[in-house]
Amino acid sequence: MSTLFSPINLIAMVLFAAALAWRIYQVTRAPTVPNWAVTACVAGFAAAFLLQQPVISGEVDALLGRGAARVANNALLACGLCALVVFFLRSALGPRRNRRVAMELVPLAAAIALMVVAMALTPPELRGLPLGPATIHDSGVAVFYLGAGLYLIYGLVACTAWIVRYLRVADRNLRIGLRIGAIGLACAAAGSISRALYIVVAWVFGPLVKVLLLLGVPFVIVGTMLFLAGVTYPGIRARIAALRRRRQHRREHEALAPLWTVLVQAFPSIVLRTPPRQRGGAHRGHYRRVIEIRDGLVQLSPYLDADFGEVVATDPGAAAAALKTALERHAAGEENDRRAKQVLPAGADDIESDVRPLLALSAAMTNGA
Repeated sequence: MSTLFSPINLIAMVLFAAALAWRIYQVTRAPTVPNWAVTACVAGFAAAFLLQQPVISGEVDALLGRGAARVANNALLACGLCALVVFFLRSALGPRRNRRVAMELVPLAAAIALMVVAMALTPPELRGLPLGPATIHDSGVAVFYLGAGLYLIYGLVACTAWIVRYLRVADRNLRIGLRIGAIGLACAAAGSISRALYIVVAWVFGPLVKVLLLLGVPFVIVGTMLFLAGVTYPGIRARIAALRRRRQHRREHEALAPLWTVLVQAFPSIVLRTPPRQRGGAHRGHYRRVIEIRDGLVQLSPYLDADFGEVVATDPGAAAAALKTALERHAAGEENDRRAKQVLPAGADDIESDVRPLLALSAAMTNGA
């Protein structure tokens, strides 16, 4: 049990859990074939990782027979990699090429069938043992690991090529994640190639080139970590950006309160009425407040000068004084020119552009008070 929770295993489990949680969230929002494929890829890799742990593989072998955990581990790796290939094919070729996507199941099924047959032909005392000098010269062991390794090499190289091709059109954050993922897949491919060379040289020619086997393990481990980091990176960046934006909207919501309060007192009807289910949320409350303030300023604009919008941009203090005077005239019921005026600086083309002058005006209202 201690090896299951070693430092490197804990890091891997955290990465797997974060990546899988993010992918499940994406599937719930958009249950498309590409989203399902990436989620299946991460789930397959996570399950394969757990089956590599002795405490879990021992239980599986005890339940299903010796060697079952090794077959399941490599089959899950192959399935996860096949799902990743399907993701790239479906994203690149579109839904009209379903037959081409389905063809990827043929080499997957062949590789899994080869692994099952090879494990069945392996002597019982060697089943489930790791690849090494004591097992490599048995044909069943060699065929099992070579078949699994060749499919991994095919899938890893194909996915790396697709990622490199897609890098040219991806946005910045996604490009960073894809680049990390491509490096990880290339490392894992290098480790698989090194292990395949070890098998061929030892099984066919006899010599044991141990360095090939030793190099394979760290390459695969580092490659898996980098791939998971690449898959997780865009989601983490998006979540951090969302949290920052939420905090910003909360601060702006509070900063706009003085201006909003005086306008609501003068024009209670500007408060938007929304169903109870749609209330709440930092973003919704922020946008509601900005819209309500703009509506209040428009209703007050007949009491304002024609250049009020420009004054807000150049001299918020003077604009605050003019606003207070206009509110007093409105409260006294004085006559006005009944003409709506520009209440915000010209050129603002979205709600975010309106926020900056409104914040300055609200701050000036507070300082003036």
